[in-house]
Amino acid sequence: MLSFWEKSSLVEVDIAIVGGGLVGLSVAASLKEKFPSKSVTIFERSCLPYGASTRNAGFACFGSLTEMLSDIHQMGEENARELVFQRWMGLQITRKRLSDQAIGFLPAGGFELVDSNQNYNEAVEKVNFLVDDFIPDYISLSNAHKSTLGIVATGDVYSMKDEGQVHTGELMKAMEKYVLQLGVMIRTGSEVIGVEGNSLTIKDQYRGNIDFSADKIVICNNAFAASLIPDVEVQPGRGQVFITHPIPNLTFRGNLHVDEGFYYLRNVGDRLLFGGGRNIDFQAEETTEFALNEMIQKTLESKLNVLFGEAFKFEVDQRWTGIMAFGDDKRPIVKRLDDTIIIAVKMGGMGIALAGYIGEEVAELIN
Repeated sequence: MLSFWEKSSLVEVDIAIVGGGLVGLSVAASLKEKFPSKSVTIFERSCLPYGASTRNAGFACFGSLTEMLSDIHQMGEENARELVFQRWMGLQITRKRLSDQAIGFLPAGGFELVDSNQNYNEAVEKVNFLVDDFIPDYISLSNAHKSTLGIVATGDVYSMKDEGQVHTGELMKAMEKYVLQLGVMIRTGSEVIGVEGNSLTIKDQYRGNIDFSADKIVICNNAFAASLIPDVEVQPGRGQVFITHPIPNLTFRGNLHVDEGFYYLRNVGDRLLFGGGRNIDFQAEETTEFALNEMIQKTLESKLNVLFGEAFKFEVDQRWTGIMAFGDDKRPIVKRLDDTIIIAVKMGGMGIALAGYIGEEVAELIN
């Protein structure tokens, strides 16, 4: 039962956003920048974002060489180029909006280890030509970095220009602070269990279900969108991650991509954060459960020894998982479903880079 005050002031908003992760916050920021007089409320089911926004590896990246080649094969050169541009532009928007210092951005550099038995010269030329207008000389052979990074595994090392790292926790804090200053309301512990017309049904732990109304509703809960929009073509994908204790004399600095980005490694100070392995068992990892997959965790540990040698010593400090969203290809879904509902989902594990761009796309769909 709602009070007079609640009914008259609190349960009606101009724009409701479902999902309080990086995309939801970025959408809110773009909307308030464009429509400062509109009321915007974010509904997030958990105290902290529930999917992958605070459970990722903190990569500020746009696409490695083999990942881009795979995307070109799957969806064509123009779509692959556009996806890289969206990631690149999205990161520029976020960095300008919040500042590099606020999000812990470090231009640490990005690298990829590839099979040295394959000749990638023509592939590098193709990829660099595609993105030359916004990232000139994007990819280059960088075997000189291999010893500096401490990599002993066989293969060639390519570098990706302008790639960096963010501190995921600081990024989230900065985004929340920014939208709150704009006047956005964030309601955590508020799971949206139904959307119909202009109405949202919120599950409240203490008060049962509460109905809110909104002129526009933006669905940004990524891997969990199917619970509200059954026809949306999104499948969850669990990402496995661990971080080591500090490693004395660690020389590795930057990001490393392996196997089309299915494995990803970065330093966090003198620690190593290693994640991936979803390709070992796609079916098992197509889940919204946060449990660890022991087989994948063991594979990650063994791959770290392959990369740096059996003599390389490390101890795992923490392990965790995050739930991402994927589909038939890697292009995000941003579209209007009807006069009220817009969806902005399926970030393909690239929410950090894409979020700023997605926010602007959604703002263009609202008038």
